[in-house]
Formats: sequence, C-alpha cells, structure tokens
Amino acid sequence: MTRIRLIFFAHIAVYLALVPAVPHGASPVFWLVSTQDDFSRGETQNISIDTTGQILLGPNIESIYASTEPFIWSLAIDGDAVWVGSGPKGAVTRIAQDDGEVTSFDLDTLSVYALASDRQGGIFAATGPDGKVFGIDRERNVRVVFDPDEPYIWSLATDASGTLYVGTGNPGRVYGITPGGTAELFYETSAVHVRSLVTTEGGRILAGTTTPGHVIRIEPDGSGFVLLDSGYEEIADLHIASNDTVLVVAANNSTSSTTVPTSAAATTGSTPAASTLSTTTSTAATGNGTKGAVYEIQPDGIWNLMWDSNIDTPYAVLDDNETDRGAVIATGPDGKIFRVTADNSSATLLTSTRAQQITTLIPDVNGSLYLATANPGLVVRLDSDRVREGTYLSEVHDTGTLATWGTLTWESNTPGDSAIELFTRTGNTQEPSETWSSWSAATDTPRGARIDNPKARYLQWKAILTGRSDTPSLHSVTTAYLPRNLAPEVTEITTHAPGQVFQQVLAGGDPPIAGLDVERGLPSTTRGPNSPETPATTLGRQVYRKGLRTFVWKARDLNGDQIQFEVLYRSDDAASTAPWTPLKQETNATIYTWDTTSVPDGVYSVRIVASDLLANTPSDFLTGDRNTGPLVIDNSPPQVTVPPATRENETITLEFTVSDTHSPVERVEYSTDTEQWQLIYPRDGISDSTEEFFSVTVDADDFSRMVIRATDAMDNTATTGTSFEP
Repeated sequence: MTRIRLIFFAHIAVYLALVPAVPHGASPVFWLVSTQDDFSRGETQNISIDTTGQILLGPNIESIYASTEPFIWSLAIDGDAVWVGSGPKGAVTRIAQDDGEVTSFDLDTLSVYALASDRQGGIFAATGPDGKVFGIDRERNVRVVFDPDEPYIWSLATDASGTLYVGTGNPGRVYGITPGGTAELFYETSAVHVRSLVTTEGGRILAGTTTPGHVIRIEPDGSGFVLLDSGYEEIADLHIASNDTVLVVAANNSTSSTTVPTSAAATTGSTPAASTLSTTTSTAATGNGTKGAVYEIQPDGIWNLMWDSNIDTPYAVLDDNETDRGAVIATGPDGKIFRVTADNSSATLLTSTRAQQITTLIPDVNGSLYLATANPGLVVRLDSDRVREGTYLSEVHDTGTLATWGTLTWESNTPGDSAIELFTRTGNTQEPSETWSSWSAATDTPRGARIDNPKARYLQWKAILTGRSDTPSLHSVTTAYLPRNLAPEVTEITTHAPGQVFQQVLAGGDPPIAGLDVERGLPSTTRGPNSPETPATTLGRQVYRKGLRTFVWKARDLNGDQIQFEVLYRSDDAASTAPWTPLKQETNATIYTWDTTSVPDGVYSVRIVASDLLANTPSDFLTGDRNTGPLVIDNSPPQVTVPPATRENETITLEFTVSDTHSPVERVEYSTDTEQWQLIYPRDGISDSTEEFFSVTVDADDFSRMVIRATDAMDNTATTGTSFEP
C-alpha cells in the first residue's frame, strides 16, 4: 500500500460523511498525533519512533536472564560468557553464551557495582558498601583482591599491562593494582565518588566523578586535568568510541524521582551512593534543569553536547556503528534506548524495555548489544534484526466533557506484507480500568473508520504493526469527536459604588466612560478556541459621575466557545414574573455602565446572560446567567421638614426632620447668616436610616436665617432655608 497523505479538508469530509446527526451544534474537534513529541507520550512495545515522527517496528529484543534481584548494576563479556553483577544481595552470575548455563556466586555483600575481565577467563567484581574487589578465576574460585578503607567501589578498568584501576567512593580515589596484586593509590580527587573509569592508549586514565560531575584525565605520572565540568551531579558513564572520542553520561540523579534505587542506602542506612548526592555549580557545561545529558569530548579536548532531556535520565552510553559519530543511550524511568547523532540533530527512540531503568549496556563481537536493567533486574540482547510485531499505545486523551465519536483516520506506509491495525477504547476515568469499554474491533482502513465506542470523556487508541521482510510506518493518527456543548457561566459580577465609573484607557481628549452606551464602546473582547475564561477587563482611571452605575463581570465556557453577553434589568418592586428589560444586547465587552436616571427610583436587579450562539447553531446554543441581587436606584433628594423655631430666653431651638424614600440619610449640615457649614448629628447620634430627627440650638443674637443641607447615601442633596422673626 502506498503512503497515504490526508489533508485537513479530507478529514472533515470523511467525518461529515460518517458521523450521524448529534443533538448539539458544537464544532468537531480533531485530535492529531503526528510528531515525535506526540508519539513519545504513548507507550511502546517493540516499537521505534524516529525523528520525523514515524512509528516503526523496533529491533529484536531477546531475554537472556531474569534475576531474582531487582537491580542489575553491571555487565561484562569475557570470552564465551556474560557476567552479571546485581543487588541488593550482591551476587555475580555467569551466563554461558553457547548453552545458556547459569552459574551464580554469592559475594556476601549488598551490591556489585562494576565488573571487569581479568583477561584470563575470570572476572573482577567491585562491591559496596563493604568496598571490596573480588576476583573469580577460570576455575570459579572466589578471593578478595583489594580491600581499601573506602566503603564504595564504583568502577573498574584494566589497561594493556593488566593493571586493574579501581574507583572508590567517599572519598573519591583511584587505585592501581598490578597483575601481581600490589595496590597503590594512583590519584586522589577532590570529589566524593569516582563513578566511572576507562583506560586509554598511552597509559592515561579517564575518571568520571560525583560532586562535582567532572571528567578528569589522569596522566601516567599521576597528574590530573579536568576535561569537562558538566554542571551535573555525576558522571555516570564513560565510553571511548571507535573514532577516539569520549562519550560522557552526566546526570542529576538526586533531583529525579525515578533514580535507580541505591540498595546500600535503602538497606543499611550507610553513606548514600552517588544517586543521592547534592549538585555543584559548573563553569563549563550546565545542567539547565535537565535530568541528564550526553557529551562528546574530541581528541583535542573540545566537547559538544550530543543529547539532553528533562524527561529521561541517562545511565549508560555506547558509540553507534550505524550512525556517523552517533551514540546509543540507555535511560530511565521508562527503560528507553535512544539513538542520537553527534550534532544533536536527530534522536530516535530505538526501543524500550519492560523495566524502569536500563543501567548499563555492552557490545558483543557479533554487533549485538547486551542491556542490564533495574526494576526488574533483566539481561536482554538487542539485535539489528527487526521484530515482526510491535504495539503502540497512545496517551489517554481528555475531551473535557462527554463526547460523541467521529472517525479514526491515519497516514501510513505499508510496503510488502506489512500491515497496521488500529483499535480504540473509551471511558470516564482518567486511568483506563475495567470500567472502560473493551477495545473496538480492528480497523485497517486509513481513510476513515467510525469509532465504535460508547460516548465518554476519555479516548485511547492502539496500533499494532506487523511485517516480516519490511516494516510498516505510521506517520499520523487523527481522531474526530464532538464534545458535548456546555452552557457558558458568568462566574462573577462586581457592582461598583454609585457614581463610580472608569474612563477608557488609551483614549484621547476627555476619555469616554467604559461600558456606557451613549459613548464610544470598548473594543471587542473575544476569545479564541480552548480559552475557557473571558479576559480580564482593564479598568481605566476612576472618576465620579452621579447617576451612573458600573458592572464588571467574568465568564467562562468549558468548550472554549466564544461568548457574547446581554445585560438586562428588572424592578424588584414588581411581581416576580415581570419580564427582564434589555439594557445591552450582543456585546463582547465584560463591562457595562448604566445611566440610572432613565428609570424611576426603586429597587432593581441586573442580570448578565452569557451565550455561546457564536459557536453553535441557533437551535443548539446554550446560555448561562447571573444576577446582581437587589440594587437601590435613588436619584431624588431627601425631604427636609422644618417646623417653626422656638425661642427660650437668649437661645433659639430649631427641630426638623430629614427623610428619604429609598436611601439612608447620610449627612446633614447647617449654616446661619452665611457662615461656614456645620455638621450636625441626629438625636440618636448616628445617621443610618431613611428618616432622622435633628435639633439645633443657637444664640438668638447670632441668628436671623438658617440654611439646612441634607444629603442621602446616593449623593442626592436637598437645601432648605428658614428665618426667625424676633
């Protein structure tokens, strides 16, 4: 089958042809998975994902050994056998490559962190936290080769002369052990641990350290030079490639929740291993908050970043024979293997294992790779041949609400006898469980097949790729659905104080009032798809305008539909069945200023109605509303009732009443014979009601005329004068 190229309009056409009528008018949504990042969010089994976003059959993986221990830390190949170092029971296992015979050696320790061939058919094993190097010869005799004071031995390496170099922890030192068994301190670092060692031509040693994460070149005379300050906590692995470049694995394991567990710390409470140490500051390469990186150091000392990740933590690296100066990287927490180029221009997910971490990898003479894993502890062999079947499981897609399913379409290439089948399932829980629907029947029709699953909120699809001589490739998958239309919501209304209005921002001259119909309106505040909240209204400079009332609101639509609004009012003095009267219709603004002088005084309510009509058909749109609650509208001044004044000896007393229909009396003042205004208080001492009683007593000689000024809570003012005739 030739590669199928479907364009967006073709998706729509197929969708409309296959989807039945649904009881709402929401626009169809298309979930497209087409890039490497998209596909990397799913789960793979025998699947590769290349840089172009193609899903392919992965390399063949053969299980060699399944340990009873959860962690396999180290591997080595010596002649016809694969040696395995594990924990937390500290066993060394020999697996014969010809017949698969398994021989185990209990070293009475916790973990075997490193292995190295003795080049005579035996093996050296480095352990911790007892800090010993064991030797197992070809006759399978076990002996202690080296027992230093340091609690951890992390790394081993041998040179052409047969000298064994040992990297220790806390403190980080390098020892040399001659073939005759003589041990001497070769180099003392300032680091806490020496996590990795390799030997080079000319008698040089490269050491990778922890706290700080340095790569140190150690000369035969014991002098050291830092080649790379990684900025990461530790140098987990070093590998000399065929072109004499050095591949470096740097990691921040202590910041990762998926760090390979340290059996010593977990079991004994002793000094923690490198995966739990603190970070250091770098002046060269930097971690940049990522979990790890792989560097290439060229023979002239120049280093380049090959790969980094904020998702996957690297543990081991090898050069890749299939790419020019490329590398194969083993990672956790999902047991993935990546193939990258030296310039970091491409990174392919080669395959993944069923373990959480791939702790180390080594090549054999036939071009295969041996992988050691943790959680569980496995040894597997990775061949260049492809598997015949692989499975890809997409991430769970959340539609946000109950959805009606449309079609499933994809782009693919299926040469020869290869094939691709897709399956779907749906449910209403975030994690698939027995409560989800069963997988649908297989479909092999890329141009479009109906998703035959119950309506639900969540959707997941699965692809099965098969091929004998050729691999199929899956380039993209599109699922179409109609989300259930949800009514928009007015989530909040702010009712500002009477007369408090806001001048529009960025307006020249005398800025108009925001939200006031008689002035120039605000720019539209529309929203795009998948933006559930209306944008916040930017209020301008606050000013006072008597008789105006400002309302500002917020709204949301969980479908991401564009919202428009209607502003209405109703008198609360009328019957509850009285209709709402529109103030403003079909507005996108979230502010409205009401000129309340246009209605009689009284108690009113204002309603904001949100509608998703712009995104739905007239028969299917939905609305949501919210009321302000009772609002007092009072544009009339209070009444001042002044009876005749009374005189007693040399004083005059004036008693009067101030009343208001709707608002409390807020302030009363008087002035005699054009003197300054003087504030007076009611008889009960507080102005808090719609009717208040006052009494003023003045000297008769100072009084011929009095003016009374009364103001209510709505800033309405009444002025009354009275005079006294002697």
